[in-house]
Amino acid sequence: MNTLGQIKESHKRIEIQGGSKLDDIRNDIMRLAQTKQTSVERQAEVQAAELMSLKTKLAALQKEQITASTQVNLLESFGKSTLMKFIYEDKRTTESLKRWAGQKNLHTASYYFWNQGTDMQKTGVGLFQSLLYQILRSSPDLIIPACTAHLHHELWEMMELKEIFHRIAQQTELDTKYCFFVTGLDEYDGEEKDVIDLLETLSVSKDVKICASSRPGRLYEAILRSRDRKLDVAHFTKEDMQRYVKTHLQKSENWKKLIVGNQGQGQNIINDISARASGVWLWVSLITDDIVKEADKNEDISTLRRIVDDFPDELHGYFERIIRKVPKRHREDMARIFLIAVEALHPLPLYAFALLATERKNVNYAIEASISAIQEKDIEKDYPTLKSRIRNRCSDLLVVDDTGSQVFLGLEVDFLHRTVRDFLRDYDQQLRIHLTNDFNPLVSLCRICLGFLKVYHFRERSSLGKIIIEITDQLLYYAHAVEKRSKPEEESPVVSILDELDRVNSYHARDISNHWTHARDPPSSWGYDHYHEWGQCNFLALTVQARLVKYVRAKLQANPCTINKRGRPLLDYALRPRRVTPTAMPYHSTREDPSLDIDMVNLLLNHKVYPNQPVRLYGGRSVWALFLLSIEEIHNHVGGGTGSTTYQKLNQTWYQTCMALITCKSGARLDCLDNNQGNSNAPSILHRVFGHGRASVLEQEAEKKRNETRPLSGSCIAM
Repeated sequence: MNTLGQIKESHKRIEIQGGSKLDDIRNDIMRLAQTKQTSVERQAEVQAAELMSLKTKLAALQKEQITASTQVNLLESFGKSTLMKFIYEDKRTTESLKRWAGQKNLHTASYYFWNQGTDMQKTGVGLFQSLLYQILRSSPDLIIPACTAHLHHELWEMMELKEIFHRIAQQTELDTKYCFFVTGLDEYDGEEKDVIDLLETLSVSKDVKICASSRPGRLYEAILRSRDRKLDVAHFTKEDMQRYVKTHLQKSENWKKLIVGNQGQGQNIINDISARASGVWLWVSLITDDIVKEADKNEDISTLRRIVDDFPDELHGYFERIIRKVPKRHREDMARIFLIAVEALHPLPLYAFALLATERKNVNYAIEASISAIQEKDIEKDYPTLKSRIRNRCSDLLVVDDTGSQVFLGLEVDFLHRTVRDFLRDYDQQLRIHLTNDFNPLVSLCRICLGFLKVYHFRERSSLGKIIIEITDQLLYYAHAVEKRSKPEEESPVVSILDELDRVNSYHARDISNHWTHARDPPSSWGYDHYHEWGQCNFLALTVQARLVKYVRAKLQANPCTINKRGRPLLDYALRPRRVTPTAMPYHSTREDPSLDIDMVNLLLNHKVYPNQPVRLYGGRSVWALFLLSIEEIHNHVGGGTGSTTYQKLNQTWYQTCMALITCKSGARLDCLDNNQGNSNAPSILHRVFGHGRASVLEQEAEKKRNETRPLSGSCIAM
């Protein structure tokens, strides 16, 4: 059962990190209806058409009764995750599969690849581990025969997982059949040939069925070519799209008047839209909206015909055309809005764009503003104007969600569709042409976060810590991105913003005895790797954890004495930077990110910190010893043997850090864990984490350093 527990814990980590964003992807079609329109009738109209389309697709899939793989081809913005979720959860799917299983037990499992997610959400290990958890949860009798060789503390390796799936498929005495639903093969983070291997591994038995979705044009389609097992969903949506377009156009009184004597031309417009859509609902919705707008302006049928003929086949072409239509006087504002929206971690509250407008008048507004809570009623009265400004500058590419319960942080401004954000990322240089002054969207987002903290009205003191930490972590993320994208010799432009952040949060936490940084939950303990603060954390320590090298350098240059800190030394924060973040950050592989920055370590070593310094909070163990115990536990828990790109980069950084600590002036010592109560000492950890070759190099450097610093014996002085 320990094995099942480990898989379950990994599965939970996936859900914590990616849950909300995966839901967004799965529900793209429905969100299109909800964000594009404010009319309840229009929402129902779009949803009805799309649900009818989903039923058509499902009916086609149900005809498939052949073992192994079925592929569903869908284009971008089609809603492949929505379709697969619909199929997986529909009772008719279960009924059909039960007929296929006959007297045998039926087990189903699903997995959603997501290339913007963690390693567990975009790799083969994540796929197999997730499916294995779901199988073992529903069939615990498989745990012993399938997983006898796996110890509870070991991380799963790809070859081991493949072997387990082979073993499960060969369990004939269990009378079981499996059906796996795998969404987004095109978002797999690896070589396309590996996808073929994954599918072949999953389909080793006649008792295994796979339903997989992907965009077309991939190499692995070669093994899925059988016409009776391949479904191009665009072929099943034309009638539904015609029905949707016709129903929506009939809502326009002017359209109905136009086609009185032009029934043939009107039907041709409807037919051409569905024919050119290639199954992409967003494209259909956009072109239909354009036709309705022009019809309501009393344009004739020939003009509406030209709209269809001139409408770009690709969504990106349509987005670019919208931008070109923005009046020149608004294009600089447009560029600034789009640039910060693209960089934002989450959809920004509407109030953020009021702060962005203030920044054009005074770039130091966030620092100079007083700390004064704004009442919701005072903010709300400006929202109609803000909405109009966004619409005038960004047209339909950004939409305001009015469904939020909070006025201040609840009214979010989001992209019409995630493909808009993808387009704007590639359109970055064209947007910057419209800027007349230097503008860094990341710095602007730092100011916006600081502005939020200065005006936020904390109704309940109990919520203060959570909100402060959440907004602070976003600001720290943007500040880190600013540093990483600037030249090494450049100073950080956000030093004063960060200083003000500490002052503002200290003001909010003035009634709390400890520094405000203690409002954060401590990281969970992993074996010997545990974390204590005992009320002695400070803001500089947090910025070390956040890897803000330029900010820390500026603070140490201004006051070298700040290198000395009670409790955990700053070097310990650099070597063990894990902290619990209440919001998902792109550079975080887990909620408690273990990554470190070698530049931060070198910066502190240059300020004569001592890696062998004992830390009383941890029983006198040295900073170096704590680091070794930490990387051993992370190696066991996160990545040992997985071969993932993220882990390999982390392991390489650890190695560089060990080399820096061993070769620095005070030289980290390899006898630091000789009295360790566990079985690990420094050399054994190095060999397990880095392998014998690299570990031997570190041992040689440590011995060389020890000989350099050893006092000479038996020597005399000539007088």
